Amino acid sequence: MNKKEQDFIRKLKGKTDDIKIPDSVKPEQVEKLLKEKQKKKISPFRIGALAAACLVLVAGIAVYKNSTIGGQPGIANIEEKKVEISEGKTVVSAADYDEVYGYIERYKEEQEEKMRSYEEGTAKSSAMDDAGTMEIAQEARSTEAEALMAENDSGATAAAGGYSETNVRQEGVDEGDVVKTDGTYLYILKDNRKEVSFVDIRGDKMKEVQKISVEEEQWIEEMYLNPEKKRLVLVCSRYGENSAVPLLRQVYSNAGATEAVTYDVTNPEKPKEMGRIKQSGYYQSSRMADGYLYLFSNYSVAWDLMEKGTPNTYIPLINDSTISEKNICLPQTGTGREYTVAVAVDIDKPGEVTDSKAILSQGGQLYVSNKNIYYYETIWSSYLGYNKERTTIRRIGYKDGELTPGSQGIVEGYINDSFSIDEYDGYLRIVTTQGDSNGVYVLDMDLEEVGKIEKLAKDERVYSARLMGEIGYFVTFRETDPLFSVDLSDPENPEVIGSLKIPGFSDYLHPYGDGRLLGIGMNVDEETMITDGVKLTMFDISDPTDVKEEDTYILENVYSTDVSYNYKAALVDVGRNIIGFAGYTNGGQNYYIFEYDENKGFICNMEEEINGNASLSARGVYIDDTLYVVQGNIVEAYSLKEYVKVDDIIL
Repeated sequence: MNKKEQDFIRKLKGKTDDIKIPDSVKPEQVEKLLKEKQKKKISPFRIGALAAACLVLVAGIAVYKNSTIGGQPGIANIEEKKVEISEGKTVVSAADYDEVYGYIERYKEEQEEKMRSYEEGTAKSSAMDDAGTMEIAQEARSTEAEALMAENDSGATAAAGGYSETNVRQEGVDEGDVVKTDGTYLYILKDNRKEVSFVDIRGDKMKEVQKISVEEEQWIEEMYLNPEKKRLVLVCSRYGENSAVPLLRQVYSNAGATEAVTYDVTNPEKPKEMGRIKQSGYYQSSRMADGYLYLFSNYSVAWDLMEKGTPNTYIPLINDSTISEKNICLPQTGTGREYTVAVAVDIDKPGEVTDSKAILSQGGQLYVSNKNIYYYETIWSSYLGYNKERTTIRRIGYKDGELTPGSQGIVEGYINDSFSIDEYDGYLRIVTTQGDSNGVYVLDMDLEEVGKIEKLAKDERVYSARLMGEIGYFVTFRETDPLFSVDLSDPENPEVIGSLKIPGFSDYLHPYGDGRLLGIGMNVDEETMITDGVKLTMFDISDPTDVKEEDTYILENVYSTDVSYNYKAALVDVGRNIIGFAGYTNGGQNYYIFEYDENKGFICNMEEEINGNASLSARGVYIDDTLYVVQGNIVEAYSLKEYVKVDDIIL
């Protein structure tokens, strides 16, 4: 299961934790639910995750119908088990491959037992009413866009050469994207995901001067550009394997592979491949820091191929060799079948791996600070235990390509996204949702709890967060948009010091200079509780104890923005006073450029239709005084002085 599917299913569980089943399938209850749905665009590439989530919801309801009702025994009696979570304080490495095999085999047996129990219970119960199922699926569709919010002390800042960079989660830690620039060339991932075009922006007209293609079995996920070292790194997924070794071909075909291909682009018109590495699993994420690429993939063991005496049937591979047992981090919950494979690569020696780790688990996510990789995993105690979620966290230090397993710990609830977890001054601060309330936790570097606040914002759920130095902010939503401010200056005694309630919600927060916080989200009609436009909010946080809504701007009939689920889609530069993003309208997409004036508030300087219909979300990139709006194979250039179109090119 990939990250977006995990995010969706996790949030779908949170979305439906207040539905009383089977009352919710009654017409009056379904009608009430549908009135709360959000008017957001469902992008084509998210249909798979939506379908998976609908199946999970329907399966969950079926489990409930087979549970204890009116004193009758059922599935709940079998499923209601305590999840064992390791009491160890440090990440443990495997002693040998057989120990790893035992963990995976135990998980397999547990899952097979659950499936048998479920099938037996299903056979005894009546089938769910078809109409009720369709109504529930309709509610699931209505939550899809808000649930798919991706994984922030950062911003698309102006580089020394006068060009924008990718909007990243952590300042100083770069992330891959579909468009990169060095101020002279645009490097653009084309819509077929098979090619990267090099576009020279000098002169009166843009010109495509080169392109790089990948193999037939590959597609490009995203890319990195290091202007100082003149390196371009393509991060690719592979869905086939031409290996001459049958077993390797079978393993890769079942579990996929992730590759990093590095080019020397000293002369962009004559790029040279320098090296490549390959690792097991589908691409999850990546980061680049201090000249090293850290590449993460999700590898799920294929039980039908697993053989105890053949490690490469259940151990991830790097360049066709099994990861050493000492580099396998054992699961924190006692069982698992999925690995997050972490590989470090020096981009000056891109054919070699400097270090690697394989984190065995049941599936989790990542936050990468300037020093540590935090792998966090939500654990559900049973199919019915929606209010019993806990999150396990493992810390792995990184520096100069070396990965060092460290401590592990536990917090109550689930983490909304990576903006809700943040390392600062030797502490890890976390905002979680816990059933019908929320909490804030402060952990030390041993991941021991030193401070907490619990039972915050009852009947609300965290939509966004931004933890900034000694003050943290987070937004919850149900009917209004409370922005909470939390004093984190004393790690042992975190304290809520302010809150502000307004209609709507912000699902992305971004620092905007001293004393201001930008929110991008949706406006909500207070009577119907239906979203009616994209909403920009500038919060005055100069006094964290008295947060104010300084100004708002509503884009009516704009029903979604990619920023809601992918922060890389935002172009935010405080120094140049630029706020840019694409918004979906009934007629297609527009690209908007705003500035903020302390007297006039938000000023919309540009609203231009985005041409083309691509599966890749649009990006705005500026070089000097020109904005380049990139959508798939189409690039349109606009003056940032007159805000008029000055050039375009079809790749």
